[in-house]
Amino acid sequence: MSDCELHVISSGKLAWKDMAAIAAQIHPYVTAIHIREKTKPMDEVFMGVQYLLEKGVPAQTLCINGYSWMAEAAGLGGLHLPESSLELPTIRESYQSVHRTGVSVHSVEEAVKREREGADYVLYGHIFATNSKFGVQPRGLEQLRKVAEQVTIPVIAIGGITPARVRSVLAAGASGIAVMSGIWEAADPLETVKAYNRELQLEETRGERYEAYE
Repeated sequence: MSDCELHVISSGKLAWKDMAAIAAQIHPYVTAIHIREKTKPMDEVFMGVQYLLEKGVPAQTLCINGYSWMAEAAGLGGLHLPESSLELPTIRESYQSVHRTGVSVHSVEEAVKREREGADYVLYGHIFATNSKFGVQPRGLEQLRKVAEQVTIPVIAIGGITPARVRSVLAAGASGIAVMSGIWEAADPLETVKAYNRELQLEETRGERYEAYE
């Protein structure tokens, strides 16, 4: 897979059995699978994570949203936090083993702040119009560019990103993309993931080609 990142975020609409079946197929082709199940009770989310692990999804590929204790207890590779979270040093007092921590941001100022606190990446969006943010004005590629110019950590773009839009998003400075329903609700999730990866790979190869002529 490309060095450009592909994060797949759960939609909250699938049964654990269906999510596990898809995750077991796609995990070799993605950077991280985020478990973001806001409507489910915490105990159910923990049991769901255990189910995914039992079905062969590697712990290091899983990223839990919001529960630092769960990332530690299950030995997961990632923790993702909402923009409203406490400062990262405060949160990190409760866990030590999590490999990577990211934070959702919606402004340049918040991205800079979270980098200063020690975030490994920021998730920024939404970039394009999307049904999950119906009626809310997208932030667009120019705002994405401004965020990417002000931080050195990876900026992962989210929101309405189809394979055809991948190159424009990376050209704006993103280090990768995040997708929700575009993968989970696809007729063939594995082939869809591969389609995203082909675009990520093409963009990376094209960049390397340009560098060779500089």
